[in-house]
Amino acid sequence: MIGPDGDVYYGVLESPLVNSRGWMMHYDATLTQQKVTGAFGWDDTASVVPRSCVPSYTGTSTYLLLTKYNYYAGVGGGDGTNRVAILDPNASFVKPSSGVPVMQEVQTILGPTPDQSAVNNGYPNAVHEWCINSAAIDARTSSAIVNSEDGKCYRWNLLSNTLTQGMVLSSGLGEAYTSTVIGKFGISFAINNARLCAVGSP
Repeated sequence: MIGPDGDVYYGVLESPLVNSRGWMMHYDATLTQQKVTGAFGWDDTASVVPRSCVPSYTGTSTYLLLTKYNYYAGVGGGDGTNRVAILDPNASFVKPSSGVPVMQEVQTILGPTPDQSAVNNGYPNAVHEWCINSAAIDARTSSAIVNSEDGKCYRWNLLSNTLTQGMVLSSGLGEAYTSTVIGKFGISFAINNARLCAVGSP
């Protein structure tokens, strides 16, 4: 993904692999300068979030990023607290799970649906993962449209950091769902169980 400033973001699955999350590599436009790395990236394309959508943000970046931020239960210490995250691409902090500097978390939100299989296997706080390849950003309402493995498409309100709407698209299954486009009339288009769904009304 290429950011508004020309920076390049590229997801990889490489060593050191922490919780099967991979890394979101970050380079300048010439691919000669490596910048702050994201803590999740290998099967996700980051979405650009206008900083105006997150008025609580007080940093210096001209835009932010949205990425899924899963923490898979039973994989390298993961506990199943799967999230999506808004990240600052130019600020860093040391994430305890990896022990290395990664992009600063601006805000995150936990998946809403318990993953009963993981709960039964000793992970009491486990929730279904966010199955998105890229999220659609609705700058008009300061929100993002994101899909979950529970079979629902959610609206994440970035002003209140809450999931304010949800639409059932399937009974839920392990699939890399995508939600990539919001049409000019406000309808979102999401793929779920190999079907293209139109979500919302004009």
